[in-house]
Amino acid sequence: MTIPRLKQTQLSIALFLTLLAAGSSGAISQNKRAEFQDRIYNSFISRDMRSWERTIAEMEQYYSAFPLPEMLYDLLLARYGFIPWSLDEDKKDLARQHLDKAEEELEKLFVYNRYRAHAFALRGAFLGFRISLRPLSAVRLGPRSYRAIDDAMEADLANPTVWMEKANTRFYTPSTFGGSKEEARDSYKKAVELFEKDLQPNQRWLYLNSLVGLAKSYQYTNQERLAVATLEKALQFEPGFKWVREELLPEAKSRIR
Repeated sequence: MTIPRLKQTQLSIALFLTLLAAGSSGAISQNKRAEFQDRIYNSFISRDMRSWERTIAEMEQYYSAFPLPEMLYDLLLARYGFIPWSLDEDKKDLARQHLDKAEEELEKLFVYNRYRAHAFALRGAFLGFRISLRPLSAVRLGPRSYRAIDDAMEADLANPTVWMEKANTRFYTPSTFGGSKEEARDSYKKAVELFEKDLQPNQRWLYLNSLVGLAKSYQYTNQERLAVATLEKALQFEPGFKWVREELLPEAKSRIR
């Protein structure tokens, strides 16, 4: 059956408008994503965690309206950075609230193959956060965290976030349970190297965090001058990095005088 010419024209216009709307929506989503990434980065370098938390709330709402995988990943990264701060500030209820949401969101990320290594690395991290909330769970959750990191390594050995999380687990796990400051140092070095090959906008704060982790592991392995050089490198990348400029670098320099 042939379609009348008028209907063909109407269908063409409808299709054009649909494609135009989809293109506009995609552009809006990318612009909004870039805005969120900048806000998280600026919150990190200025240590403005109230702004970080507000941005997470907005990202959560935006993802509900535009459930794109890249928005989901950015939201998970934002929670990944916020939870340990909450734990450090002894805000366990707040940490638990975000961790509960993060674990639910993480299951959605596993659907996307291109994020599989990222998802395994985040699973390892989230299990570590659970241990921080309930240390007695370390015997049960510790091996699961390590297995998740191994799965992430198997999924993508060239992924810097995977090496960063391997470094974190080795650095913060007691040596009696498999932790190693030397192994952490080497893994942070690998993460930094891979970040520098192709640094994505949503990874800028992760790159700086890996440099801080590398500097701390240098200190623990009695390489004070390398620690200072690494922190100076972080400031070269981001002169406004308040934590390094005001605390970590002056302290590191004081240790070699």
